Amino acid sequence: MRLIILGTDHELQCHDLDLKALIAEIVTRERVTLIAEENRPMSNTIARQMSESIGLRWIQIDMSIEDRIKAGIDGKLGNRMQLRYNANGDPTSAIRYAPVEDGIREEFWLDRIQEAADDGTGLVICGCLHCLPFAEKAQKRGHKVLSKIFHPETLARLKPELY
Repeated sequence: MRLIILGTDHELQCHDLDLKALIAEIVTRERVTLIAEENRPMSNTIARQMSESIGLRWIQIDMSIEDRIKAGIDGKLGNRMQLRYNANGDPTSAIRYAPVEDGIREEFWLDRIQEAADDGTGLVICGCLHCLPFAEKAQKRGHKVLSKIFHPETLARLKPELY
């Protein structure tokens, strides 16, 4: 399958109008046949709404809590968000990527995509920290990655702390 990987901030997936315009443009330009999305299972995301309105296949690709527990990764993933303080004393969240545990999740996503795959083009929407490692895993499985896009583009500069 040909894949376009769109890394974003999960907070934007349900309401950002610029993200909506970007998804619509990609779907039309690339003749997307499947949208695969990482987000909370019941989230009514922009991509999900758009897929329903135009009759495009949409799938949730992330693991359930039960899947994470079964894979032995829930504990570490559940503890990755730590509050930090910047030089001004303001609280910020740590930006952390767990290569082993997130890697297991990304392989799971690829399994889900392959179950739903056709010979078309898939748009994969995921958290920005997954964009590059997920693209690498997809290519290793034989998928053709057409592009890796970040929205907003400033997310491409984030350097996660490995956890």
